[in-house]
Amino acid sequence: MAVRALLRSPAAVVWTLLGALAVGVGFAAGWQVLAAVRRTVTEAGPGFLVGFGELLTVAVAIVLVAVLGLVWYPFGAAVAYAVGRTEYGGGTSASAAGAAVYDRRWSLYRWLKTRLAVGDLADRLLDEDDVAQNEVGLGCAPFVVPALVLDSATLPEAVGRANRVTPTGGRERVTVASLGLTAVLAGGTFGGGFVIDGTTWPLAVALAVAVFGCVVTAAIDSAWRATTYVDDDGDREFYR
Repeated sequence: MAVRALLRSPAAVVWTLLGALAVGVGFAAGWQVLAAVRRTVTEAGPGFLVGFGELLTVAVAIVLVAVLGLVWYPFGAAVAYAVGRTEYGGGTSASAAGAAVYDRRWSLYRWLKTRLAVGDLADRLLDEDDVAQNEVGLGCAPFVVPALVLDSATLPEAVGRANRVTPTGGRERVTVASLGLTAVLAGGTFGGGFVIDGTTWPLAVALAVAVFGCVVTAAIDSAWRATTYVDDDGDREFYR
């Protein structure tokens, strides 16, 4: 369902490709930084940072993944808008999807703060215009972004709409299937390329396939959330 919904919306496909380009550029830059850190740790020896040099490499890798997630965030919102409008029956253009995300940029930023505000961070990050995590219904968080870009002018209104969606299964299955296919394609590309030509290009191509597959997986997830939000009848109140 999610894959078909994504492909039915040309605007969603455009924003998926643009997101893949942005994430790919970010990954290429981050990979260079990670390689430089790794090289420094290796050359410095086991005494570097009192023996915790390897943890620095892991920390940089985690930061890289987090940054790439932030890079994708607005593109995923645009995909959700495009798919949602198509599911509503009206369709949309890539420029209209971009404009919708731009119009909701501050609310999207506030939702991002809500997702990051765990524990003591809530007191530091959130203010009276934000929502707390305990205001979001169990299982309803995935539908806040679709509600925000499609129907709601403010974040509290979007959370209220998302809380009325009945959570359904299937999201994890679609994600695992897409990531599994990505792993198979990336592994096959690397293995086949290495057998043909044992240089560095098979690894580069395999990484490109992996990054693109992860972006497509994220786009499919955005499409799933948008279609589930739109297809819900909206009359059933979901209580936390």
